[in-house]
Amino acid sequence: MANETEKKGGGAPARGRRPAAAQKAEEEAACPGEMNMPRQSREEYVSSALEQIGEFEERLAELESEMESAGWDAVGDYRGGLEDLRLRLKEARAKSEELEAAVDSAWPSVYKEMEETLLELAGSVEDLALELGRVMPE
Repeated sequence: MANETEKKGGGAPARGRRPAAAQKAEEEAACPGEMNMPRQSREEYVSSALEQIGEFEERLAELESEMESAGWDAVGDYRGGLEDLRLRLKEARAKSEELEAAVDSAWPSVYKEMEETLLELAGSVEDLALELGRVMPE
């Protein structure tokens, strides 16, 4: 007598295959199962983003302190850039509140926006540091 699977025309189930839903969830996961990396919760991500923003703020404070302690005459030329970056960091902090309050359906877009903002801020802070390093007296 044939088994039930063969009667239904499905043949024997493939060994080692996961259900399609589990496979799809893993393919869409930020950290695939093979990497054995824990997924970051929303709260952990917001905390991490705020930590990065804090590091950028510290770096700006260091740059400003270095400029002022050097007695550099051109400090005023870069003060506008520092203030602009501080404003952008303040806006990024406000975006973190949007992250916390975002409904699940909006999460991917606000997450992507925050990632882009953090990358842009990192580049801007680094660009300012490099520029100041080239022009500031030793």
